[in-house]
Amino acid sequence: MAVGLNEDGSILFLSCDLQNSTQFKQKREGEWIATFLAFYSEFPSLLANRITEKYPDLKDRLSLWKAIGDELIFSAQIQSEQECSDAIDAWTATMLEFEVQHLLEKTPMTLKGGAFLATVPAPDRRVAIPRTVQISDDGTQIDVQETNEATLNRADTTGDFAINFAMDYVGPSIDTGFRVLKFAARSYFVLTVEVAHLLFKHYNDDRTKRDRVAYLLGTHSLKGVWGGRPYPVFAIARPLEADTPEQLLAKAFGDGDNPGLVTDEYPHRPPSQVLSAIEAYRSADAWQGAIHAPNAHDPDFRNHQPVIDVRQYLDTLNDTSEDPLDTTEDQGEEDAVGDDLPHD
Repeated sequence: MAVGLNEDGSILFLSCDLQNSTQFKQKREGEWIATFLAFYSEFPSLLANRITEKYPDLKDRLSLWKAIGDELIFSAQIQSEQECSDAIDAWTATMLEFEVQHLLEKTPMTLKGGAFLATVPAPDRRVAIPRTVQISDDGTQIDVQETNEATLNRADTTGDFAINFAMDYVGPSIDTGFRVLKFAARSYFVLTVEVAHLLFKHYNDDRTKRDRVAYLLGTHSLKGVWGGRPYPVFAIARPLEADTPEQLLAKAFGDGDNPGLVTDEYPHRPPSQVLSAIEAYRSADAWQGAIHAPNAHDPDFRNHQPVIDVRQYLDTLNDTSEDPLDTTEDQGEEDAVGDDLPHD
């Protein structure tokens, strides 16, 4: 049985990426350092303050997963559509707050971002990666799945695990997430299909959020994703300090849901009008994404059967990584050569 930090379910990943950072670093020699240090320290602090004030149920649940150059990615295990929506609202509001305080009037940089979902232990997997190089003991027998599960079940945030191991995630949902993040723009916070499903379902069910809309940034063939079939990239409009010129032009010449031929503007619809299409994608052959949120309002989100099946299998494993190998060999029957032959 999974315990501690090795809890099964869906993990939401939230990305925030500095745009135009290379230009800023090249033209402002030495001056860029303070801004980047603020990004790494102040953005998480602003996020924590916002969550504490407005979303207390998420307090202490978002943590840094990866810092990749100019990008921060946080993660949180979610239990419902509401938690998915609250986490994204907190994240996008913090993006704007950081831009206003540190970027817009001081640098050419802005922020972009997106969200994706992974579900463990199926179709994705949580892994424990040693932080230091370790010498393999040839005298032990190791089953990598057994060892990984045993290590994860001992995981905590303060003890030896955090010192000796990094917790990571691998699987098709992670790959899809990074592919979709490539379409992020300042105006549009991009979503994988599973995140879009949770979010738009919540918007549709919550009367206070029915004025929010779903954007489609097109369908794209993403390398290695869904056999190369076109994947729909959804988004929500990010809250900004003011409408962009492109948005104003789209409003002037578009016809409501259709922005016309305005560059970087995309069609949008009420969430209720896109849910059936999302469901069709998620039920299509060879679709890899999954949702396992036990406290979801929609029963279809509560249990992903492969999660239960794989957990049952993993629970049957016994960690034998510390057991010595059985080096005994079958010596055969004693005196098998027979009494009539000479002995040494």
